[in-house]
Amino acid sequence: MGNVNSALQYMPPSSRRFLLRERTSDRHAAVDAAVGSFRTLVHYKAYLQGLHAFRRPLDDQMLSCRFPVEFGTWRPQAISPLIVADMNDLALAPKKPADPISLTADLESLLGTLYVLEGSTLGARVLYRRANELGLSGTHGARHLQGQAASDGFSRFLQILDAAPDVDMNKVIGASDLAFQWAETAFKDNVNE
Repeated sequence: MGNVNSALQYMPPSSRRFLLRERTSDRHAAVDAAVGSFRTLVHYKAYLQGLHAFRRPLDDQMLSCRFPVEFGTWRPQAISPLIVADMNDLALAPKKPADPISLTADLESLLGTLYVLEGSTLGARVLYRRANELGLSGTHGARHLQGQAASDGFSRFLQILDAAPDVDMNKVIGASDLAFQWAETAFKDNVNE
């Protein structure tokens, strides 16, 4: 039987997304549990502070990051300014992340981290509906969710993931796990206070 690690290292592009989803499903579920359902405005505010603690450091680092050539001209959407505007609407002060968040700018680390960041646009559609039920909108308190829900960033990211040659999927999975861990910590530190 062949080496499993070498098989993962250079697998066909069409399988990459599904491998990431499978291998990070436990971490993803932990983030979903930490976020909770935010059925009340109090819970939504805690979610917003947790999201800010997670996204702000990553968005700031992405803005100054030198992206590998495989990304072409595409760049991820920085949602931190929208989160800050939403927090201002709700008179919330930002909280610093409990753990340092540091982005590594090599191809696999960026692919893994962006799988989490850009993949969150899928969940944003559901969360935006919940925010609407709380009286929030794309002009008050839920700008970041509206922006994410309308984004096609994840589909563009998947094209980059699939087109990248010779990707070490173990490293991509590790970076995704780390990003999910950062998110879980940020939400637990804020949502479950």
